[in-house]
Amino acid sequence: MSQLMVVHIGQVKIARTSAAGHEQVIRVLGPGDFIGESAFLTGARPDHAAEALVHTELCVFRHADLGRLVEKHPSIGLRMLQGVSQRLADTEARLASVISGNVSSRLADYLLSLPATPGPRGAIYVTLPLAKKDIASLLSTTPESLSRQLRKLTDTGVISQQEQGRITITDVTALTALSTLTKRD
Repeated sequence: MSQLMVVHIGQVKIARTSAAGHEQVIRVLGPGDFIGESAFLTGARPDHAAEALVHTELCVFRHADLGRLVEKHPSIGLRMLQGVSQRLADTEARLASVISGNVSSRLADYLLSLPATPGPRGAIYVTLPLAKKDIASLLSTTPESLSRQLRKLTDTGVISQQEQGRITITDVTALTALSTLTKRD
């Protein structure tokens, strides 16, 4: 049965598995994000898997019910199109970053995109929402390359790593400069 799922609480990892059996993380959904709109709009069968990363609550709409709901409330369809458009823009930006081959810039972008809490002296605190192997997959790199880049950022004092994926960004200016490096090239 085709469904549109909207995350109410929690996080859901969306991934595809290659013919060789390798998982490629596509994105992580949080509250308000949705999946299943492509099957609703095109009738195509989904080619991804969804996995709850933490306790998650979803609102689930069967496509037949969703069609009637969109007919009654066109703003729902507009919201879906806005979400798909933003996802396309994010995908194009990730593709451009992957093509540039600069893992440092992709990691900097990723760290700066995470929800942050202000700290002392301009530092900010973030928590990695995924296992490092999944972050590597999301950034189209290897876990080893991700670890090297994190170590490099730590050694240069840009970040400080703590337990359970907690990171302190101690030099936001340097990380932002690294993030925009490939965008200027």
